[in-house]
Amino acid sequence: MLLIILMLTYDIIIKHLMPAINTFSLQPNIVMKSMDFPFFNNIFDDTFYRLGVNSTNSLINSINYCLSNNIEIDNDIQLIVNKLDINIIVFDFKNNKIMVEYKNTQFLNPWKPTIFLANYDEWWEPIVCKETKIFSFSSPKSSIMKKNIFNQNITRINGDTININDNFEEIIDMEGFNEVSKKSSDEEDNNDEDNNEENYNNAFIVKEKPNKTQLNKMKKEELINICKQFNKNINSSKVTKKDLIDIILSD
Repeated sequence: MLLIILMLTYDIIIKHLMPAINTFSLQPNIVMKSMDFPFFNNIFDDTFYRLGVNSTNSLINSINYCLSNNIEIDNDIQLIVNKLDINIIVFDFKNNKIMVEYKNTQFLNPWKPTIFLANYDEWWEPIVCKETKIFSFSSPKSSIMKKNIFNQNITRINGDTININDNFEEIIDMEGFNEVSKKSSDEEDNNDEDNNEENYNNAFIVKEKPNKTQLNKMKKEELINICKQFNKNINSSKVTKKDLIDIILSD
């Protein structure tokens, strides 16, 4: 009996003293295609992949990769989504679960920028595709979110149930936008759901001039609409998104 107790105690001590062995993370810039995922490979199409990042501060490195930026952020998902006003969907490769974190509001807004992250214990990697690194209901591959991910059993990271609001009319009202046009009857007869929702997403004006952070999250077509609303002249047919933002912010 004493020998068994000593062996159990030894195993517990070794488990807590030995550092965890990372068999999850890829080497930086190495790709694992979605078809090779041990889990979740039925959710993504073959354009998706995991990308290796520096495993030190891998959460922050993964988010900055998706944002194509180098933002100083806390190593805490709830603080990150609150600060950046984004959604993060976590694919837990250890427990084969999907979790999501979003800003402290009553509902998840699927039209907001959303990042996909792979996770195993303290290690993180971005899940992206060839077309985009940031997703939403109006982004490329929106059907992956609508038809695959949100049809799974998903909770918030703390285990709470999630409340998804995909009613764009309610969202633009709550987020400070006004609808300026309804879909035509021809559009309503169109069965292409993705195209209809994307067109509808562009059909708004802002009540007041957005700040630079808000403008950076918008599409080029939306920025052009805002320029027209504020009577800003666009003098070039090859204007870039940065040019449009500078034009909108100019006096």
